[in-house]
Amino acid sequence: MDDEIQHLRKTNTVLKISLVMLGVLVLLGVIQAVTAGTVGVGALSVNLRDTTGQAPSATSETPSGQGGLNGALGSTTAESSETSTTPSAETKVVTGSFKQARGLLTVEVTKVENQGGRVKLSITAVNASTAKMDLPLGPFKAVDDQKREYGASLATSKWPVSIAKGASITGTVELDQNIGKTAKTIDIAFNGITGSLAPTGGAVAVPGIEIPR
Repeated sequence: MDDEIQHLRKTNTVLKISLVMLGVLVLLGVIQAVTAGTVGVGALSVNLRDTTGQAPSATSETPSGQGGLNGALGSTTAESSETSTTPSAETKVVTGSFKQARGLLTVEVTKVENQGGRVKLSITAVNASTAKMDLPLGPFKAVDDQKREYGASLATSKWPVSIAKGASITGTVELDQNIGKTAKTIDIAFNGITGSLAPTGGAVAVPGIEIPR
């Protein structure tokens, strides 16, 4: 009787050990399935992952005829070359000598530029006296043949103002408004001229200056 009991105990012990080993093997199999995607060893292993449903790896393909950054730059260049720009208005020019002298001061317009209605006059003033003269632009006036009046643009005109005795100055005077579209000529006048030998009335007017069209 004791022998049978002892035999049963040994059998139970062996069975428990076998179950524990089996559990360890099953656990190892699960870990292998999760980490490696296969169950078994060598030829008896089974792949548990479905490769047919995997998403394709991302690849960078460059379209034919283009090469990475160079292709992108080429595309940008092509688009830029197709962008048209509107040219500025053409500048019409008249050169000549529109001159007027008063006393010892002479004012001469040598060039007239018209760019889309903006008129710029190139002017030379000669002081033949023995005293300095000033020709400020503040009192400068111009009148076209349509009786429309203009002043000088102080921001864009380049005029020296002061003329030393026995000297001359050259500069440009730009009108402060666009010239009328129907105007053909313009008269200008330097008013407020100062100096001990300035012209009587402190003004010099130059009439009949042609406007280029």
